[in-house]
Amino acid sequence: MLRSIIVDDESGAVEILSDYVNRNKELELVGTFRDSIEALTFLRKNEVDLIFLDIDMPDLDGMHFVELIQAKKILVVFCTAYSEYAVESYEKEAVDYLLKPITYERFCKAVDKALKTRSLTDKPKAKRSDTRKGKIKKLFVKSGSRIHQVNIREVLFIEKKGHYVVFHTTGKQLLSRMNMKELLQSLPSDNFIRVHRSFVVAMDKINTIEKQAVVIQAFRIPIGESYRDDFFKRIHTTGK
Repeated sequence: MLRSIIVDDESGAVEILSDYVNRNKELELVGTFRDSIEALTFLRKNEVDLIFLDIDMPDLDGMHFVELIQAKKILVVFCTAYSEYAVESYEKEAVDYLLKPITYERFCKAVDKALKTRSLTDKPKAKRSDTRKGKIKKLFVKSGSRIHQVNIREVLFIEKKGHYVVFHTTGKQLLSRMNMKELLQSLPSDNFIRVHRSFVVAMDKINTIEKQAVVIQAFRIPIGESYRDDFFKRIHTTGK
């Protein structure tokens, strides 16, 4: 079965597509989103095979959405009321392009195309990349009304401040509304470790380790008592 999500800002379209997905035995519906930014956040930490994606949406339209997820190799079926996007959709390597109103018969043809595409490119799950083990190279971080691409190798540490986190990188600071659970799920676990209830550090950026703190460049970051044992075990394991 293809793990599928629907991203469309129209509630009626979401309802129809949800019904179609649930009727098709080859699909599993794992999420519906009327906000494309929320869908992007979901994809950071969940494995999805197929997206039924509207094009004309506020904040982040379907074409730009696809550009942000290209590295994930997720199959995309565009669902739109506008035929003029057809050529551009195939340039984005979409599986299919469905014009609203969409019939169930036409929907199933798109699903068949997706299944054939996946059968040609799929690999055993044991060989799939584990994104928590250092495979992530870029993060897309929403800050205010903008989405920033962050090179994971440039992140020094991340600091929690209330309902926000601050990404401290080699070139700038970036404020994003995110909790620690979401943050840790989006980072490669082989290099990032939580050292305090308010701090996550990149282990390869640590300059000095003190009894109560780590030093990264000009920043002295405290080591919390409840995180101390795990941190020093990791340090010993990696030989840092």
